[in-house]
Amino acid sequence: MSFVVATIVLASFGAALVIGGLLFFLRPHWLLDWLKGMAVFGLIFLGLYSLVIAINIGGYRSIHGLQTVASIATQRQGDEIWRVTLQPSGESPVTETLRGDQWQIDAQIIRFSGPLRWLGIAPGYRLERLAGRYTSLEQERSSPRSVVGLSERIWPDLWALDRQFNLPFVEGVYSNATFMPMRDGAMFDVRLSVSGLVAVPVNEEARKAVQLWDQ
Repeated sequence: MSFVVATIVLASFGAALVIGGLLFFLRPHWLLDWLKGMAVFGLIFLGLYSLVIAINIGGYRSIHGLQTVASIATQRQGDEIWRVTLQPSGESPVTETLRGDQWQIDAQIIRFSGPLRWLGIAPGYRLERLAGRYTSLEQERSSPRSVVGLSERIWPDLWALDRQFNLPFVEGVYSNATFMPMRDGAMFDVRLSVSGLVAVPVNEEARKAVQLWDQ
C-alpha cells in the first residue's frame, strides 16, 4: 500500500472513530454504563491515534529494499570549509557550506507492526540533518559546527513519541551514515534499507578520499 493511500485510509478511519465516539455523548444515558463509557473513550483514542499516524506518514518516504535515497558532492571553498550539495531522490537539491573534514547525514526510520503491517504499510524514512565534523577532537569541541536541518518538524511527532513512550504498532528507529571524508570533487551515494544508512563512493575522488582516510 502506498503512503498516499495509507494516509487516506488511516485519516478516514480515525475521523470516523472520533466522530462516532463523540456522537455517543448526544445520548447521556449510554454513559451510565461504565463499560460502555470506557468503550467510547477507547474509540476516540483509537481514532486520534490513527489520525496521528496518518499525519506523520505523509512526511515520510517508503523503503523498498536497498535503495539510493540521496547523492552528495563536496567542493573545497577554503581551509576546512566545503560547499556540499545534497540531492535527495526525487526532490530539489540542497547546497550548504559545511565546516570540518568529514560529513554525515542522519535519517529517521519508522516501522510498523500488527494491524498497520497487515495493511501493507511499508517502513518509511525521513532525512533529518546534514552535518560537518572535524577529525581533531580538540577542534570538534572548540571550532564552529555546521548542522543543517533537512525536514520540517511534524506535530505531534510520532517518531519522538514512540522513542519516549514505546507506542503500540510503531517502532521509531534512529539511523545515521558513517562519517565520510570531504574531498574536492568527491561524490557519494547514500543508500538505505530497513537496517540503516550507508554511504558509497561513486567517483575516483571519493574512492581516493576513503582510501586515504582508512590508512
